Amino acid sequence: MIIWIASYPKSGNTWLRLFLSCYSKTDDKEFNLQTLSQNDVYPNLKVLNALNVNHKKLLDIIKNWIPTQEYINLKKKVVFLKTHNSMCTINNYQFTNNKNTLGGVYLVRDPRDVALSYADHLQIDINQVVDNMLASDYVEVDEDENGDQYNKTLLGSWAENYNSWKTYNGRKILIIKYEDMILDPFKVFLKVIKYLNEINGTIIDENKIKNSIKKTSFQNLRMLEEKSGFPEKAKGKFFFRKGKIGDWKDNLEKNLVFKIEEKFKNEMKELEYL
Repeated sequence: MIIWIASYPKSGNTWLRLFLSCYSKTDDKEFNLQTLSQNDVYPNLKVLNALNVNHKKLLDIIKNWIPTQEYINLKKKVVFLKTHNSMCTINNYQFTNNKNTLGGVYLVRDPRDVALSYADHLQIDINQVVDNMLASDYVEVDEDENGDQYNKTLLGSWAENYNSWKTYNGRKILIIKYEDMILDPFKVFLKVIKYLNEINGTIIDENKIKNSIKKTSFQNLRMLEEKSGFPEKAKGKFFFRKGKIGDWKDNLEKNLVFKIEEKFKNEMKELEYL
C-alpha cells in the first residue's frame, strides 16, 4: 500500500523523505543523500515503461494512474512515494483510490518563498514561476532517459494543489507546514511518526526522532550535497539552497508579492501566512 509524501515543489518533501529514510535505518551511519531512489518518485519512468505507457502523452499517464499504482502494490508492502500531483480526477480518472492508498502526508509552504526557491531550482525567470503557480493547468516537466522533455505531473495552481489534498476524504491525510518543520522539528516529526504509527504501526522512538532530525538538519544535508552531490538537484547550484523562512521579504519583487497574495488570499489566511 502507498503512503504519499505529497507537496507542491520546494516545500520540504525531500527533507521529510530523508528524515523517514534515516528513521527507518537500524544503523544511522548508513545515512546519505543517495539513500533516496528515483523509484520512490511518482509517476516514474521505470513503472510507466514496465506497463508500456507512452510517457510522452500526459493523458496516457493520467489514464494509468490506478494501473501503475496497482503494479507498485503487487509487492504487497508499504511504500512511501513522493508526488507533486494534485489529488484530482481528470476525465473520470482518479489520481488514486483506497485500494492503493493507505494514507499521506502533505507538506505546505508559504507560496512567496516557494516561488523564489522553485525559480532557483529550475533556473528560470521568477515571473514565469509565479505565473505557473497561479495556473490551473500547470504541468511539471521532466526528462526521460534520452534527455527528451515530457509532461509528467499535473500540479494545478499552488492553492488547488493544497486544497485537493486537504479535502480528500478517501484516507486520512496529515497536513504539516514547512515553517513548523523549521521552527519546531521535534514536534512536527513526532506528529508524523504518530500518524504513521496509527496507519501502519510504525514504532514511536523519541530518541530515534531526535537523532534523525540531527542527521537531516539543513546544515548537514547541505554539507553532504557539497561533498557528494544530490541526484534530485535540477539546474540550481544546490538543491538545499537556503532552508529559510521569509526569504521573500528581501528578495521577491513587490508586484509579485501582491500577485501571489491576491490570488491565494483565502488559503494564505487559513494557513496564517497573512
